[in-house]
Amino acid sequence: MKRIFITAGHHNRDSGAVGNGYQENKLTQELRGLITAKLREIACLNIWNDNDDDTLAQVIAKINQVATADDFLLEIHFDSAERAAASGATALIATGARDKSRDFAKQLANDVATIVGITNRGVKDETESNRGRLGILHTKASSCLLEIAFISNPNDMARYQIYKESLALAIATTIRDTLAKY
Repeated sequence: MKRIFITAGHHNRDSGAVGNGYQENKLTQELRGLITAKLREIACLNIWNDNDDDTLAQVIAKINQVATADDFLLEIHFDSAERAAASGATALIATGARDKSRDFAKQLANDVATIVGITNRGVKDETESNRGRLGILHTKASSCLLEIAFISNPNDMARYQIYKESLALAIATTIRDTLAKY
């Protein structure tokens, strides 16, 4: 049975980006929970969530023990920039990613931009990220690292807070439909 890995960017000992009164790790953990709950309401899927006490290396190791090419992975993040005006949703995929990763990422970025009402910054190769190579995107699963909005932008965060329940349902629906398609 296909599996969806849903991971929250940053663990309990790594806050990730901080801005406008928010910590990235808390936001990603909350959204992961909302998406998982919505998925359980609308589909019968094999869902795997990370442990918030595990480091990134531990999460990747656990995924690598069980992931197959039939599986999908969604890593949730919030972007940050020095300019408070930076805005939008971005989906990152591995260099040389399969078409199904690209399709998955494209739909997820569209979901966020449409529901939250922010710019769709599109699907980008991991080399366009601040890190260059993103380890979580290199498992057997088709993968997307989704930057929901800019934690450094008060408008992005206000809109996200208003629409996070609807967004969780849209992402859950995309996951369900993607797993059914592939």
